[in-house]
Amino acid sequence: MTNSAARALPLDAVATWIAGLAALAFLGIGLRAVLAPAGAAAFFGLPVPAAEGLPFVQVFGARNVGLSLLALALLVLDVRLELAAVFLAAALIAGLDAWIVTTHAGVAHAVKHFAYVVGLAGFGLILARGR
Repeated sequence: MTNSAARALPLDAVATWIAGLAALAFLGIGLRAVLAPAGAAAFFGLPVPAAEGLPFVQVFGARNVGLSLLALALLVLDVRLELAAVFLAAALIAGLDAWIVTTHAGVAHAVKHFAYVVGLAGFGLILARGR
């Protein structure tokens, strides 16, 4: 194992910790959607009124679990640009989520999704630049 100073994602760097915490947070969001889809849908901004729609909520939860595990693996593998690409892709997903929530529930319900776009894209660009 390389020491912290030689890593592209140093273990003592704030960006490394933010990436890890963000990946764990999205892992939690994904697991909640898989295990408790009704509550996750309401938190997302689009409550599901019929039980028939809940399996789809579990699908988006599985997407978040997969992306989170990929981000954690990239952290362990110490690959900065690939991790930046995951955060930028997550920003794109959040943008699409914001559009969908805005279209169906209004912009007030999508505010957090717009914030995710800004945060994920900004952090992805910071990682890509190597800071």
